Amino acid sequence: MGSEGAGVGTATGAESQPEANRNIAGIGIHFTPDNKGMHIITGMRPGGPAESCGRILVGDVLFKVDEKEVRNVAIQDVIRLLTGPPDTTVTLSVLDGKFPYLPPKLCQCQRVLVDQIGVITKKH
Repeated sequence: MGSEGAGVGTATGAESQPEANRNIAGIGIHFTPDNKGMHIITGMRPGGPAESCGRILVGDVLFKVDEKEVRNVAIQDVIRLLTGPPDTTVTLSVLDGKFPYLPPKLCQCQRVLVDQIGVITKKH
């Protein structure tokens, strides 16, 4: 089994550290790295910014976060890119999981506080 981390920039979990993460915001996305260094979207928090975008689907692949390509980037670094101060915007570029040869889909998401979305990612 691999390690688990929360999508808030720490590997130990936001739920156990509410004081440390009070000002950390995310977009409500769940993802898992695969054996090719890609980060596969495995879920989205209902009503969260990623789901509300309407362009991101489970099975899609995170390609870029704010113009930074994330293939072969450590999960903790991807989490740091996805999170930030509340009410700031992050731009995602995702590849269609079924048709990866299509141009990337772009989505701008406004970050919301972690306790409102409960972002969790898992590494297998």
